Amino acid sequence: MPYTKEEKAAIWLDSFGLDRAKKAQVAAAAGSAWELARRFPTLRAAVTAIAGEECCARMEESLASGGYLGGLLDGYARRGIRCVTYHSPLYPSSLRALPEPPLVLYCRGRAELLGERKFAVVGSRRTPAAILAVTEKFAARLARCFVVVSGIADGGDAAALQGALQGGAAIAVLPYGFDHVYPECNASLLERIVQNGLAVSEYLPQEGPRTFRFLARNRIIAGLAEGVLVVSGGLRSGTRSTAEKAYEYGKDVFAFAYPPGVAEGAGCNALIKQYAKLTDDLVDIGLVYGINLTETEDEAPAEELSAAERAVLDALAGGELHVHEIAGKCGLAPHELAPVLTLLEMKGRVAACGGNRYAPV
Repeated sequence: MPYTKEEKAAIWLDSFGLDRAKKAQVAAAAGSAWELARRFPTLRAAVTAIAGEECCARMEESLASGGYLGGLLDGYARRGIRCVTYHSPLYPSSLRALPEPPLVLYCRGRAELLGERKFAVVGSRRTPAAILAVTEKFAARLARCFVVVSGIADGGDAAALQGALQGGAAIAVLPYGFDHVYPECNASLLERIVQNGLAVSEYLPQEGPRTFRFLARNRIIAGLAEGVLVVSGGLRSGTRSTAEKAYEYGKDVFAFAYPPGVAEGAGCNALIKQYAKLTDDLVDIGLVYGINLTETEDEAPAEELSAAERAVLDALAGGELHVHEIAGKCGLAPHELAPVLTLLEMKGRVAACGGNRYAPV
């Protein structure tokens, strides 16, 4: 799809690596990025005062060169990167309302997903195993009504994206450019998202992961989504910052509740005390949006359980237990219990929590 002159000007301005505030100031000095490029000689002094002489000289040289912008756009196209600028029809209106909206969204995958209803599911790297399994199930069901938005971190974010790809589509918002993958263990997941969903970043391809970019990225996750579900997070976690941005933007915030003393869920409990809706069932989310997230006509029939499997699930009805406790409650010897737990894990009914402990899903 060809870019308009306004879109091309935004891509040109974004290519010099200025921070968001300076890009906005430079564009405002001319009225728009297009006017800046068109009237650059008369605006040079103003641009220099904002961006510095070195950056201004690079802008001037790029405009004098006949091939700078064409080479830039060709390079993006060869790599499958589509630029959705502030002036593009696909640019989400919810992002335009942010205090510092991205000038350009660099997209790989199905950029049209930016126009769909979106819901965010976020979690920390240290999400308990049982919560990871629940997160996948929630995200898979949410993806039947929304495009699920998350980060690309290991743990809760990855579980949300994996679940979403089972049920529909996902958008991963990256805190770095497409020349990088972090963490590397999620490289295959990122490629699946590019093939079946959308990866999006406000950063130039060469810009790598840095701490401040993770926090800046969270405002985009919150801005894109109608609501945010926080599945895990400590008191000072990035997931909590996403929730705070969503609340600031007037979005609905939901959170899983955790037992006392579980550090991985302390941030969730704090959010519930402040403004988040306690969520232990998809009904809690569906009621807010007037949609049914718990039943569908094409629901797969429940897998049959053996007597031993039912006994184990009954034993776990009260929550997480050690294998010796499970064995004692259901009357199975440890060597008989191991294959039963494995089958229940494969069926998505229990999750290993480490230390020979299991929890129901």
